[in-house]
Amino acid sequence: MTELKKSPVRFDEEKHEYWLGDRQLLGITSTLIHRAFPDKYKGVDSEVLQNAARKGKELHNLIEYHDKFGTDAIEHTDPRVQSYERLKTERGLRTIANEYLVSDEERYASSIDIVMLNQQDEICLVDIKTTWKLDRESTALQLSIYKRFFERQNPSLRVVSLFVLWLPNKDMSLAEMISLQPVSNDIIDALMEADIADTPFDITASYGNLPALVASAEDEIIRIEESLKQMKARQEQLKKGLYEVMEKYNVKSFVGSRVRLTRILPTQASSFDSKQFEADHPELYKQYTKTSDKKGSLKITINQ
Repeated sequence: MTELKKSPVRFDEEKHEYWLGDRQLLGITSTLIHRAFPDKYKGVDSEVLQNAARKGKELHNLIEYHDKFGTDAIEHTDPRVQSYERLKTERGLRTIANEYLVSDEERYASSIDIVMLNQQDEICLVDIKTTWKLDRESTALQLSIYKRFFERQNPSLRVVSLFVLWLPNKDMSLAEMISLQPVSNDIIDALMEADIADTPFDITASYGNLPALVASAEDEIIRIEESLKQMKARQEQLKKGLYEVMEKYNVKSFVGSRVRLTRILPTQASSFDSKQFEADHPELYKQYTKTSDKKGSLKITINQ
């Protein structure tokens, strides 16, 4: 069983304050995230923000109740809770803690919405968002800070995945559990230094506008990759079927109006074990090895 260390920090829920003994600590979203993205809520009416915060808190409480007492404890009609359970099940995740408090025990503290385990019993951190438009960039930073504090608080545990659970209030058909890439510790260090010194922090200086570019292209990349995968699978299915027909009637080649089919007969192939040759004859391998320039490329991996 995975046991999480309890933080010595105390959270005053009524005042929404974090205390370590008689010293007040600062919340992460109101300091670090605000410093990195100062215009995030620019122009948004304070009453709208307060109403969103109240609804968000209500949803957090519903989900925590659901996690603690299970689906049989209460009949959930809230579509957000139903979407949460569905998305969690699809990912093979299970909850081990709600509102888990983490801190650097020096300056900052915050509560992680949900701590989960995947099917390999590895730690995953989840943040719930209910906004109509999902800000992946700031959420990735927020979860990355949580990850850092979580691992400091639990030195024997490592966080393998960060997820944002997007439950947009206006349309549950958009609900999604999205994997986010962690922000590097160097960026977090620079952000903390700027916050302590009370100086502006330009997060784009760390990696330009790459996160925004990735976010805008992300859906299209996934659609293309999924289409390619499906087309490749269909191509292999067609080739297998055509090969079996040609083999059955002993047809070696067939020319259609636009396609030529050639049945390659089974054979044996030989390959050169360059790795073993290098181990056995390193000098000779070096003598016959030539170096050439190779252009850089981009590898795309779709997070599941």
